[in-house]
Amino acid sequence: MAKRGKEQQKHVASKHVTTRRLARWQQEKRRQRITFLSGIVIIVIVLGIIVGGVAATRSSDWLSKVQTDSGTITIKKADYANELRLFQVGIYNASTMTNESPLSTLEDGYLINDKAKELGLNVSKAEIDKIILAYMGMANQSISDLDFNKNYQNMLGQLGTSDKELRDNIQVQMLGPKLIDYYINQTPTSGPQVNVSLFTISNISTANELAQKWRNGETTNNLSKEYGNKSQTGWLPKGYIGGDFDNVAFTIDMGNVSDPIPSETGYYVIQVLDRKDDTIPDSMRQMWGYSEFNTWYQQDYTAKVKRNPDLNLTELHAWALKQLS
Repeated sequence: MAKRGKEQQKHVASKHVTTRRLARWQQEKRRQRITFLSGIVIIVIVLGIIVGGVAATRSSDWLSKVQTDSGTITIKKADYANELRLFQVGIYNASTMTNESPLSTLEDGYLINDKAKELGLNVSKAEIDKIILAYMGMANQSISDLDFNKNYQNMLGQLGTSDKELRDNIQVQMLGPKLIDYYINQTPTSGPQVNVSLFTISNISTANELAQKWRNGETTNNLSKEYGNKSQTGWLPKGYIGGDFDNVAFTIDMGNVSDPIPSETGYYVIQVLDRKDDTIPDSMRQMWGYSEFNTWYQQDYTAKVKRNPDLNLTELHAWALKQLS
């Protein structure tokens, strides 16, 4: 009986130890799980910091984004530095360069290429070769293909650029004038024209006041002294200014003073001096065509180009110079 009692106590004691071990194991597992989960959290935080840092670096690296027919082009700091190098080696005119010039040249290139493609304008290999010959000081000279290639490769080495890069840049420089010529050629060669005396006034109340004095017989010289901004336009073709101006200038009785006409800078007040239907001079057509080109450019740039709001052109230019030194 005594022996059985001892065995029973031993069995109970053994069971008690097992229970305590189980509790310790469970406690240890909980600690391991907590440690494991804490490790995961730390890893996630570190990765987040790394990814965020990379994203921030990438964000600060982009200068401008241009929407083209083939997708969005991102212009980066390295692109700016490379374009600045092209100014330094003489591919572009460096005499008028500003800190913004390398970036705006890149942006303009994408816009011009897109518009030229839309209109079916292009630059031939022969046209580009002619410019390259001028770069090499051999314009209008007869030269063999072998000599051309030899001199050309030497020039590329001196410029530190590739054949594709040079030709792409020459193409853009040649497409710009071709676009302007396209807009000039779209202007009419003859048509209705008007000659007016014109005041440009910034606000409607002052414009009304001037118009009334003019109708009451005040001379344009006196009005000019009081209000300024008087001009004699010369012959303006219908469509050159367009819009409300044309609606008034080509319908109002000659000699009458108009009501204020809305303009981009305020209001026009005009008096029609004469009208005719005649040939439009080439000089006027060139001005008109360039104005149309400029209107296209401003609208396209506003719609398709987005610059980094944190862009600092002075710092960017200084950074690029260091990269090229």
